[in-house]
Amino acid sequence: MSKKFNSPEESAHELLERVYTDEITLPVDLDLITKYLSIQVLDDLSLQEKGVIGQICFKDGRGVVRINPAENTYEPRRRFTLAHEIGHFCLHKEAKDGFVDSRKTMSRSESYWDRYESEANSFAAALLMPEKTIVPEGLKIIATLKKDSDGMASKEEFIDRMARAFEVSRVSMEYRLKKLRALT
Repeated sequence: MSKKFNSPEESAHELLERVYTDEITLPVDLDLITKYLSIQVLDDLSLQEKGVIGQICFKDGRGVVRINPAENTYEPRRRFTLAHEIGHFCLHKEAKDGFVDSRKTMSRSESYWDRYESEANSFAAALLMPEKTIVPEGLKIIATLKKDSDGMASKEEFIDRMARAFEVSRVSMEYRLKKLRALT
Protein backbone atom coordinates (compact mmCIF):
# COMPACT_ATOMS: atom_id res chain seq x y z
CA MET A 1 0.00 0.00 0.00
CA SER A 2 1.83 3.07 -1.18
CA LYS A 3 -0.83 5.68 -0.43
CA LYS A 4 -0.63 7.31 3.01
CA PHE A 5 -3.79 7.64 5.07
CA ASN A 6 -4.77 10.03 7.82
CA SER A 7 -5.51 7.42 10.44
CA PRO A 8 -5.28 3.70 11.16
CA GLU A 9 -9.09 3.55 10.85
CA GLU A 10 -9.00 5.03 7.34
CA SER A 11 -6.16 2.74 6.33
CA ALA A 12 -8.10 -0.35 7.49
CA HIS A 13 -11.22 0.91 5.68
CA GLU A 14 -9.28 1.45 2.45
CA LEU A 15 -7.73 -2.02 2.66
CA LEU A 16 -11.17 -3.60 3.15
CA GLU A 17 -12.51 -1.64 0.16
CA ARG A 18 -9.65 -2.97 -1.98
CA VAL A 19 -9.99 -6.59 -0.83
CA TYR A 20 -13.79 -6.79 -0.70
CA THR A 21 -14.87 -5.36 -4.03
CA ASP A 22 -18.52 -6.03 -3.15
CA GLU A 23 -19.88 -6.33 0.37
CA ILE A 24 -17.74 -7.11 3.41
CA THR A 25 -18.62 -10.54 4.75
CA LEU A 26 -18.32 -11.39 8.42
CA PRO A 27 -16.15 -12.39 10.01
CA VAL A 28 -13.51 -10.51 8.04
CA ASP A 29 -11.37 -13.07 6.17
CA LEU A 30 -7.78 -12.46 7.27
CA ASP A 31 -6.46 -15.19 4.96
CA LEU A 32 -7.92 -13.28 2.02
CA ILE A 33 -6.27 -10.08 3.26
CA THR A 34 -2.84 -11.66 3.83
CA LYS A 35 -2.98 -13.18 0.34
CA TYR A 36 -3.94 -9.80 -1.15
CA LEU A 37 -0.98 -8.18 0.61
CA SER A 38 1.39 -11.11 -0.12
CA ILE A 39 2.06 -11.58 3.60
CA GLN A 40 3.31 -15.01 4.63
CA VAL A 41 1.90 -16.26 7.96
CA LEU A 42 3.73 -18.91 9.99
CA ASP A 43 3.15 -20.51 13.38
CA ASP A 44 6.38 -20.43 15.39
CA LEU A 45 6.55 -22.10 18.82
CA SER A 46 10.11 -20.84 19.34
CA LEU A 47 8.60 -17.40 20.04
CA GLN A 48 7.28 -18.79 23.35
CA GLU A 49 10.78 -18.75 24.87
CA LYS A 50 11.04 -15.02 24.18
CA GLY A 51 7.57 -14.10 25.46
CA VAL A 52 6.52 -13.04 21.97
CA ILE A 53 2.87 -13.22 20.89
CA GLY A 54 3.53 -12.30 17.27
CA GLN A 55 5.98 -10.51 15.04
CA ILE A 56 6.37 -9.20 11.53
CA CYS A 57 9.54 -8.76 9.48
CA PHE A 58 9.69 -6.73 6.29
CA LYS A 59 11.89 -7.72 3.38
CA ASP A 60 11.77 -6.42 -0.18
CA GLY A 61 8.34 -4.88 0.39
CA ARG A 62 6.88 -8.14 1.66
CA GLY A 63 5.89 -9.20 5.13
CA VAL A 64 6.45 -12.39 7.07
CA VAL A 65 4.27 -12.78 10.17
CA ARG A 66 5.18 -15.27 12.85
CA ILE A 67 2.49 -16.16 15.37
CA ASN A 68 3.16 -17.93 18.67
CA PRO A 69 0.47 -20.64 18.70
CA ALA A 70 0.88 -21.17 22.46
CA GLU A 71 -0.13 -17.54 23.11
CA ASN A 72 -2.87 -17.55 20.48
CA THR A 73 -4.91 -20.68 21.22
CA TYR A 74 -8.12 -18.62 21.54
CA GLU A 75 -9.17 -17.87 17.92
CA PRO A 76 -10.24 -14.25 18.59
CA ARG A 77 -6.80 -13.62 20.18
CA ARG A 78 -5.06 -15.12 17.12
CA ARG A 79 -7.20 -13.00 14.79
CA PHE A 80 -6.38 -9.82 16.70
CA THR A 81 -2.66 -10.66 16.74
CA LEU A 82 -2.66 -11.24 12.98
CA ALA A 83 -4.70 -8.07 12.32
CA HIS A 84 -2.26 -6.12 14.53
CA GLU A 85 0.71 -7.40 12.48
CA ILE A 86 -1.15 -6.54 9.24
CA GLY A 87 -1.52 -3.06 10.74
CA HIS A 88 2.24 -2.76 11.14
CA PHE A 89 2.64 -3.88 7.51
CA CYS A 90 0.19 -1.30 6.17
CA LEU A 91 1.17 1.59 8.43
CA HIS A 92 4.81 1.20 9.43
CA LYS A 93 6.87 -0.85 6.98
CA GLU A 94 8.87 2.23 5.95
CA ALA A 95 9.67 3.02 9.58
CA LYS A 96 11.37 -0.18 10.72
CA ASP A 97 12.54 -3.61 9.59
CA GLY A 98 9.87 -5.24 11.71
CA PHE A 99 8.05 -5.42 15.01
CA VAL A 100 8.10 -7.91 17.86
CA ASP A 101 4.94 -7.91 19.94
CA SER A 102 4.50 -9.14 23.51
CA ARG A 103 1.57 -8.95 25.92
CA LYS A 104 2.74 -5.44 26.83
CA THR A 105 2.85 -4.06 23.28
CA MET A 106 -0.49 -5.69 22.42
CA SER A 107 -2.20 -4.25 25.51
CA ARG A 108 -4.37 -1.21 24.82
CA SER A 109 -3.40 0.45 28.11
CA GLU A 110 0.30 -0.49 28.02
CA SER A 111 0.82 0.49 24.37
CA TYR A 112 -0.96 3.84 24.63
CA TRP A 113 2.28 5.84 24.62
CA ASP A 114 3.93 3.90 21.78
CA ARG A 115 2.62 5.40 18.55
CA TYR A 116 3.40 2.35 16.39
CA GLU A 117 1.73 -0.12 18.75
CA SER A 118 -1.26 2.11 19.45
CA GLU A 119 -1.82 2.62 15.72
CA ALA A 120 -1.50 -1.12 15.00
CA ASN A 121 -4.08 -1.84 17.73
CA SER A 122 -6.50 0.76 16.30
CA PHE A 123 -5.98 -0.62 12.80
CA ALA A 124 -6.65 -4.18 14.01
CA ALA A 125 -9.91 -3.16 15.68
CA ALA A 126 -11.08 -1.29 12.56
CA LEU A 127 -10.09 -4.19 10.30
CA LEU A 128 -11.82 -6.89 12.35
CA MET A 129 -14.85 -4.78 13.31
CA PRO A 130 -15.42 -2.40 10.38
CA GLU A 131 -17.57 0.57 11.34
CA LYS A 132 -19.89 0.19 8.37
CA THR A 133 -20.74 -3.40 9.39
CA ILE A 134 -21.42 -2.71 13.08
CA VAL A 135 -24.91 -1.18 12.74
CA PRO A 136 -26.32 -3.64 10.17
CA GLU A 137 -25.03 -6.65 12.13
CA GLY A 138 -26.17 -5.11 15.40
CA LEU A 139 -29.69 -4.61 14.04
CA LYS A 140 -29.83 -8.25 12.91
CA ILE A 141 -28.71 -9.43 16.32
CA ILE A 142 -31.18 -7.16 18.12
CA ALA A 143 -34.03 -8.51 15.97
CA THR A 144 -33.00 -12.09 16.77
CA LEU A 145 -32.64 -11.33 20.47
CA LYS A 146 -36.07 -9.69 20.59
CA LYS A 147 -37.62 -12.71 18.91
CA ASP A 148 -35.76 -15.28 21.02
CA SER A 149 -36.14 -13.57 24.40
CA ASP A 150 -39.55 -11.89 24.26
CA GLY A 151 -37.85 -8.49 24.02
CA MET A 152 -35.88 -8.89 27.26
CA ALA A 153 -32.32 -9.33 25.99
CA SER A 154 -29.41 -8.03 28.05
CA LYS A 155 -26.60 -5.77 26.93
CA GLU A 156 -24.18 -8.58 27.81
CA GLU A 157 -25.95 -11.03 25.49
CA PHE A 158 -25.88 -8.44 22.70
CA ILE A 159 -22.13 -7.90 23.12
CA ASP A 160 -21.50 -11.66 23.25
CA ARG A 161 -23.41 -12.25 20.03
CA MET A 162 -21.68 -9.36 18.29
CA ALA A 163 -18.29 -10.72 19.38
CA ARG A 164 -19.18 -14.16 18.00
CA ALA A 165 -20.38 -12.69 14.68
CA PHE A 166 -17.09 -10.81 14.19
CA GLU A 167 -14.93 -13.57 15.78
CA VAL A 168 -13.35 -11.17 18.25
CA SER A 169 -13.16 -11.20 22.04
CA ARG A 170 -16.02 -9.83 24.08
CA VAL A 171 -13.68 -7.18 25.54
CA SER A 172 -12.59 -6.03 22.06
CA MET A 173 -16.18 -5.81 20.87
CA GLU A 174 -17.33 -3.87 23.92
CA TYR A 175 -14.43 -1.43 23.53
CA ARG A 176 -15.15 -0.99 19.81
CA LEU A 177 -18.88 -0.42 20.37
CA LYS A 178 -18.10 2.23 22.99
CA LYS A 179 -15.51 3.89 20.75
CA LEU A 180 -18.07 4.08 17.93
CA ARG A 181 -20.67 5.35 20.43
CA ALA A 182 -22.94 2.44 19.63
CA LEU A 183 -22.90 1.49 23.32
CA THR A 184 -22.67 3.53 26.49
